Amino acid sequence: MASWEEQHMNIIPRISKTQSDLLGNYVYVYYDTETEEPFYIGRGRGNRVLSHAKSSHNDLVRDRIEREKYDFDILAYGLDDETAKKVEAAAIDLIGIDNLLNKSRGSGATKYGRVNVRTLLRSIASEDITEVHHNLIVVSIKQTYEQYGDDIQALHESTRGVWWGISSEKADQAEYVVGVVEGRVVYVMTVAAWLPAGSTEYFVRGDNTVEGRIEFVGRTASEDIQDLYLGRRIRAGESPMYYGPFHDKVFLVDSEWRAEE
Repeated sequence: MASWEEQHMNIIPRISKTQSDLLGNYVYVYYDTETEEPFYIGRGRGNRVLSHAKSSHNDLVRDRIEREKYDFDILAYGLDDETAKKVEAAAIDLIGIDNLLNKSRGSGATKYGRVNVRTLLRSIASEDITEVHHNLIVVSIKQTYEQYGDDIQALHESTRGVWWGISSEKADQAEYVVGVVEGRVVYVMTVAAWLPAGSTEYFVRGDNTVEGRIEFVGRTASEDIQDLYLGRRIRAGESPMYYGPFHDKVFLVDSEWRAEE
């Protein structure tokens, strides 16, 4: 006897080219038919919603499909690619990444995903940071942000560690560490002390004991400091970057992101 999945897939064996053209880009949801709880959100074209059930690269999704009854719905269709990214990110953020088997918040999450209204208002039509009078170490936290968004615990942990390439001299002089996603400041922390990586506990990021790297402990910066930097734009590379009056210098940042005296 055919399995439940085989019987179910025979109802809609494939999506024809005509149907695919009419569907365009779409966002879909996989859910448990007994509880009606969603467990995966995705987007695609053509047969993606059906083929994902047969050949998912996500081990958790594949295991869930093999052991439980499921169904899939289209949440929205007839979308252009950018709109599909927006809908996917909104759906994942509404349900919560912790309540789904998705590995990330979607490819459009950093640009279109859920964000605190104060952060959003600072970031839209945001201005470049053109002058810095504090010793800043700027770090990219894009990878963690794509998964957890504006979750405070995740922002805190991803900003404070773990880093390589920061000289002890610069670390000792740093007043603030700035977490940046795609050139936009999303978090600012004070620095109390620098420690070897893995010296303190992480609750979101797991074990971060990496030889040769460092982390720091500190607090969220005060509101007046947040107002100076949060939501504004500054360059962040793969390695930590320095801005400010290190060695009695004031660095100005021009529109092409070059640091100048």
